[in-house]
Formats: sequence, structure tokens, C-alpha cells
Amino acid sequence: MTHCASFAHLRLGNIMRKSQRVLATGVGLALVAAGTVSMVAPRSAQADAQPFSLSQYVSSTSTTVCNTNPVITTYHGTVVLNIPITALMAGHEAEIRAAAAQGLSPHDSSNNDNPDITLTVSVPEGVTLGTSPTKSTSSMIAYTSFSPNAERTQVTANIQLRDLNWQQLLDIYDAEKADPDQHTIKVQVPYAVGTTDPEKATQLASEQVTVTGTFNFFASSTTPAQVFNFDTKTLALAQSPTDCFASAPTRTTRWVDEEDGHDLQPPKTGPNFFQAAGIPDYEFSTQELSADGLTGIYKYKKVFGSLPVNGDDPTIDTDIKVGLEGNAPTQAEKIYAESKDSLLTIENVVHLNDLRGGRIAKLLEKYEETPNAFDDIALKNAHLGFTTQITLPAQLKFSDPSAISVTGLPQGFSAKTVAVNGQTATVTVDFDNPDQITTIEALKDAMGALHGEAVITIQKIAFTESAAADTDYQIDHLTQGTISVDVEKQLGVIVIPGQPSPACPPTMDDYDAVKPAEPRSVVGTVFDPPSPACPPTDTPYTAGWRPPMTGPSAGWDEAPLMKHPLKFTTSEAHPDVTRLSIKPGPTPTPTTATPSVPPTPATQLAKTGALTGDVLVLAAVTGAIGAAAMRRKRA
Repeated sequence: MTHCASFAHLRLGNIMRKSQRVLATGVGLALVAAGTVSMVAPRSAQADAQPFSLSQYVSSTSTTVCNTNPVITTYHGTVVLNIPITALMAGHEAEIRAAAAQGLSPHDSSNNDNPDITLTVSVPEGVTLGTSPTKSTSSMIAYTSFSPNAERTQVTANIQLRDLNWQQLLDIYDAEKADPDQHTIKVQVPYAVGTTDPEKATQLASEQVTVTGTFNFFASSTTPAQVFNFDTKTLALAQSPTDCFASAPTRTTRWVDEEDGHDLQPPKTGPNFFQAAGIPDYEFSTQELSADGLTGIYKYKKVFGSLPVNGDDPTIDTDIKVGLEGNAPTQAEKIYAESKDSLLTIENVVHLNDLRGGRIAKLLEKYEETPNAFDDIALKNAHLGFTTQITLPAQLKFSDPSAISVTGLPQGFSAKTVAVNGQTATVTVDFDNPDQITTIEALKDAMGALHGEAVITIQKIAFTESAAADTDYQIDHLTQGTISVDVEKQLGVIVIPGQPSPACPPTMDDYDAVKPAEPRSVVGTVFDPPSPACPPTDTPYTAGWRPPMTGPSAGWDEAPLMKHPLKFTTSEAHPDVTRLSIKPGPTPTPTTATPSVPPTPATQLAKTGALTGDVLVLAAVTGAIGAAAMRRKRA
């Protein structure tokens, strides 16, 4: 008689196999899923017309344990198989006697991998099997080992006959037939499952435990095995379930913004508290339990609450100047061109200090006040600079697109784009090394260089043939400053809720004591107290409580990386109205004595091909700010 109380493959040291056993890999493992039995038999298998009635030797006990705070319904049970060996082998007595008469032996000591008898217990998904003891009172049994599956939802008892020939086994069989109930193999399989969900508890109560098995008959070491399947026994997982939730008080769970107390998602009610939730743009802060213990509040704060919101800031200050080529551009009211072939120059003076104002200035002030508040914030994809666009009317053109220059830029900044596309010239200035801006401190240092004046000069602007005297033309100007950056914050480690064990497993006395099952934990919350200890026993077991870990990432399956784009802009669009006059040509000398008549523009054009007149007007107008007669000079 040997008692095996572990899942390890155990064998008796004094009992050795003596003769060659035919390999039958996998024979005897009954794979049971959802009550369906399948056999794996690499050697020839024979199904008996009348399977061994295993059901009459299978029983179970079960109980429901209720925990009150939190409310946990736990189903415990023990499946008991107590089988007389002679009853199991009685259907094959003829084959055994025939093999004994021939002096055959079923085994060989060089290979002990294949069981003679298998008994398989399967439980539903989510239920966990405990450690299974076995007890044999038959002299035919050598030992029993156990094979659990990875999910611990199925265990197979692999039972080996003693290392004897068939005649020796037959002698024992004949002796034990006289009192079969005293010569049995007894296997006990405990299980347990707990849940805090009422619907899950109801569903589990309707589930079943399945028991089946096989007898693998080896006539000799050289003949194929005959595999005989037992019938299948089903047992209720919970024979008399108890509604542990019926009398439980209603508990309310809230998720709120700690700043103003508003709900970030609708509250939930139930017999138990719910878990913390992952809420975008928020991080977990703390929790609060009401005085009556019936309302649990998870509090959150904005991840980037210290950062100003995106938007437009005050207008950036620029000066637009126009002049004839060879002369310094000015903000003069009138410029006289020598002819239609004259070339113009436009300057845009950008006052860089304006880029540092508005929201970005407030952010830097907060950083100066509490720099530690920004320690866990990382910056990426920074842009610091401005873009200027000058758009000419159809009567003007960029005669030389390369005649654009940018001066006065501080160290670390350069023109990234200098281009002409049709009637529009675009110049973009940005920071040279944005990858170096990874912290607020680095952003502050880079912006500290933005001072002084940057000058964009566009030369060789020419009149087109369609230009006409005494006509207003519009030049569109837009300068936009941009400070943009992507802000990131890693909320921290994965946060694990508390986990109490479902409840205490049942026990038995003396030799038949069943070791505690290993139930899956049920998830508790920060508002739940530790589960109570089990009743005192010789070997006390507690319903273990793992304290919950709380932190910024509470409620997320994985610690999230929060991202938020910041963009602050300053812009100005305005007119610079300058009247451009082409000087009139010389008066022609009269050819007759008739009084000279001043030529009209038409007659002059006919004679010389040159456009003459008092004024060629160019007016730059915009609707963004409103037309102005003259761009104010900067003080």
C-alpha cells in the first residue's frame, strides 16, 4: 500500500519492473473537455461492448463558503473514487487467465512510462484542482502518480500494477475476490473556485465535474495493448449552492477629479466595490472610503495639469519696409521709380522677443517656481521659430527667387526653408538641434536665445507688363511664430489590486486528510479588508491577502505613457501701403513752329514705347487686421 500526495511521478524503490514492456506512449491518458472523452492509443485499441461502470464508485462532497466583506462566494468540493480492483478487472478475467496459462508477463523494468489504469478528473475553466492523495488496499497495485494539465483544471491518476507476471497477479486477484471492498484504490481530488461577481457565481453553480478512466491491458510485452474505456460520471460543481450576495449591502464606487470633484465616469453600484479605472489624461492620486463604508471614491488628477492649454498668443511685432534697389528700404509714404524696369526690395523685420511671451512665458514661470514638478516630464519634437510669407499681386514678380536672405538670427537658429512658389515667398526659421530639447530646462535655455531682430530681405522684385499707373496693388504679409513640443509622461509601474483567496478549503481527518486546494485568487480593491483566517487546525491555513499596490497607473493593465502636444503661436498680418511713382520722361523737342503741346501718355507710349505718367501706385492691403495707410514705425 502506497500513498502518493503530490503531482510528481513517484515510484517504489523496492519494486522494479523485470520484463520488457511494449511501448504505448500516451495510452491511458483520458483527455476530457466539456464532458467529451477522447482516447489517445498509438497501439491497437479495442473498445469493449460493456464499459466498466466507473460511475457507481464515484462520489463527491461540496460546500459553499460565504465571505462578507468583500462578498466572495466560494465553492469547495472533493471528488472521491473508491474502486475495488477485482471489480475493475473482472470483465477481463478470461484474457488474464489465458495470459497466465502461457506464462506471460505484461511488464518490463526498463520502461515504466505507461500506466495500467488511468482515472481522470476534469473541472470547468476557472476552477483549480488541489493536491490529490491516493490510498491502495490492494496487493496488486504498485504505486500511483499524477499528471495535471498546465491550467490545473484536469488531473490524471496513473496507476501501475505490481511488477509481477500474470500468474502471480492472478493469484492475488483470486484471493481478493472473496472480499472486494477491502481491496480498493482510493483517489481524492479537491477543488475550489471563488468569485466576487454574482452572475459568475450563478454560472459556476450550474457547472459540472467530469470523471472517466481507462484500463490498458497488456497481454505480454510483445502484444499490442487493448484499451478499455470506462463510462463517464458527471457531478455537480456545487451540490447545494448558497446565495452569498442576497443580503449584501449596496456599495457605490466613484471615479472623480480631485480638483473639482466631478465624476470622470458614471458611478457603479453592487455588492462589492469596483476596481480603479484607467482614465485618459488622468493619473491616479488617492482613494477615500466613506464613514459608513459603503462609498469608495477613486481620485484622479490631470497628468498635464501644470501645463497651459494650447492656443494663440498676442500678436508678434514686425516691420515691413520697401525701397528701390540700391537704397535702404524704408517705411516712406512714396517711392519714385526711374522706370518700369526699376527693381524693388522688401524687408521684414521680426522682433524675436515676442516669441517668448504669452503662454510659453507662463509655463517657464511655473517651471522657475516649482522645477521639481516637471522632473518626470519629457519633451520631444520641439520647434522654436517663425514663418514669414510675402505674397505679391499679379503686377509684381520675384525676378530672382534666389535673391532672398535672412540675417540677425541668434546662434543655434537658422533658416530651414527659403523658397518662392509662384507669387509667394516663404521663409521658415527653426532651432538647429531639436533633439537636444528633452526637458523644460532645455526648452528654457533654447528660448533664452530668442532676442533681437531677424531681418528677411527680398531683392529684385520687378514690375510685370500688366502693371498700370494710378492703380492700387495688394501685397499680403503674414508672420507666424510657433513654439511647439510633444510632452510625454510615464505614469509608473503596473499597479496590482489586492487579492484575497476565495475562502478556506475543507479538510478530512486522519489518513484521509485532503490537503488544501490551491484556488485562484479573486481580485479585491483598496477598500476591502483582508480576508479572515481559516478556523484553527493542526496546520493553520489563512486566506492570504495581498495588499493592493496603488500609484499613478492604477486602473491600467500596463503602465501607460501619456502624450500631449503643446503648441503656442503668435502671428501678425498687416498692410504696408507705399505709393510707387515712376518719374515722367523728357519732353520731346518741337519740329515745327507750331506751339508745342504737352504729350499725353498715349502719344508718349506711341513715340517712345515708354510708360510715362505722374504715379504708378502699389498699395498693400490685408483684411486680417484692417487696412492701414502706413505701417507704424517701431518705437
